[in-house]
Amino acid sequence: MQDAIAGVRRRLPPGWSADALLGPRGPSLRLSGPDARMAELDVVFRRAIAPRDAQALLAPGPGPTLFIAPHLGARARQLIAAGGASYADTTGNLRVVVSEPAIFLEGVGAERDPDRAPRPLNSLRGAAAGRVVRALAELELPLGIRALSAASATPLSSVSRVVSFLEAEALITRDTQKQVSDVDRPALLQRWAADYTLTRSNALLQFLEPRGIPSLWAKLGRLPRYAATGSTAGPGIAATRIAMIYVDQPHDAARTLGLVPAEAGANVWLLSPFDDVVFARTRLRAVGQGASAVDVTIVSAAQAYVDLASAPGRGPQEAEAMLAHMTEGRNDR
Repeated sequence: MQDAIAGVRRRLPPGWSADALLGPRGPSLRLSGPDARMAELDVVFRRAIAPRDAQALLAPGPGPTLFIAPHLGARARQLIAAGGASYADTTGNLRVVVSEPAIFLEGVGAERDPDRAPRPLNSLRGAAAGRVVRALAELELPLGIRALSAASATPLSSVSRVVSFLEAEALITRDTQKQVSDVDRPALLQRWAADYTLTRSNALLQFLEPRGIPSLWAKLGRLPRYAATGSTAGPGIAATRIAMIYVDQPHDAARTLGLVPAEAGANVWLLSPFDDVVFARTRLRAVGQGASAVDVTIVSAAQAYVDLASAPGRGPQEAEAMLAHMTEGRNDR
């Protein structure tokens, strides 16, 4: 509070003073001019004043009021000013208005609270979390925060929040240097799957390959970039009834592949991915029989697992089979 009052003092004209007082009604600030005229403002100090708090605190009082907090956001400042009150925070945001004697002081401080702690993560939704989870599921350990940030192309602050969440969930272990030294990969992927859904996390368009799925594989090479997921990238316990393909531009890809839009009876799903990470660390798999087999680019095992976990048909069973391989240490990531 004293820092905010000091900010008021610095903006007073020469000959004026500001004195903090404690009276029967609580704290107040007396502003005194060189001609002995004075104004007294009731002081309301809070550790934080959110916009809804400002509205509640603006009940009419007996005199002018000065709201003080370590930091006041733009909306809270706007509401306080609209309510006819004054404000000051320790970063320099300041507006003091008194009608008698006439006083108007204004200052600009920080827009964002410099001491605000980042909100703790409570889920693994979103692209940043997906990139970090994929890196932890697929890369060699140990990994420090900076190395993980670089490997996952994710800002340090986002990586730190995800890692803190995973540590609290007992999914990872960090060593004395705060590097991630151990990951429970099956449990990590199960936790990601709880917040990720194939058809909601990615944009989906459905098409028909009139000549059947086997004729699709050889044509995928026409695309600048793709990655097959679902059963095609799964453990091989079920036939591919719907070809699920991540592409950059689904409509353009459909034209290139000669697919027909289909609301019912679709055998091809073209997915616009939640993030480019679906194209990272892909693998090649031979699809088809004998001389007609084609090498198809498929997603990593971790991405295939989380996609299958929410895929239709036998997708969840295929996902569990993949998880069993991971648990037994036979997964190639």
